[in-house]
Amino acid sequence: MKCRYENRTDFTTNRCGVCIAMNIRPANPSDFEEIAAIHIQSWQDTYADDLPVEFIAKKIEQVLTQHWQSIEIQDDDIVLVAEQDEIIGFAAVWCRPKPYIDNLHVRPSQRSKRTGAALMRTLAEILLDNNHKTAYLYVFESNAKAIRFYERLGGIQKEKFYNDIFGYSVLSRRIVWDDISVIVQD
Repeated sequence: MKCRYENRTDFTTNRCGVCIAMNIRPANPSDFEEIAAIHIQSWQDTYADDLPVEFIAKKIEQVLTQHWQSIEIQDDDIVLVAEQDEIIGFAAVWCRPKPYIDNLHVRPSQRSKRTGAALMRTLAEILLDNNHKTAYLYVFESNAKAIRFYERLGGIQKEKFYNDIFGYSVLSRRIVWDDISVIVQD
């Protein structure tokens, strides 16, 4: 991964509103097991009403663990983790060639503490450093909270479509950034 940031300190708040430092860094292969665990927790918490119960309760763990065990990260791809005492979130962008934000997940217990925004800001900075100007992602249409979050970061809602998610058809929405520099603007 090309990344000018070896580590970056950002800040989040705890439940009492106290500011806490958070480290954002490029992920290492040794992080992928913990990334898979966060990915599983996030899907089980967020998509329980969108995918069949048996898939979310049982099969998702196998599917996502296998995904992160076999993933091949290419040179321009970016995988970041946010950590405090442990990894609390991650983001992954596949630049093949246009940046596709495939994952942004934060432990359910750590949500709404600006971790996702910090990860997105760092992703945008790295993409800009690597001469990328745009990015896109897909989100479940039912995930209104995520759609609002992406809109606050300057993302624009585009077409709805049915996306194949591990063999299940899920109504999804494409979100685009025609200029990702809007993500880093305060």
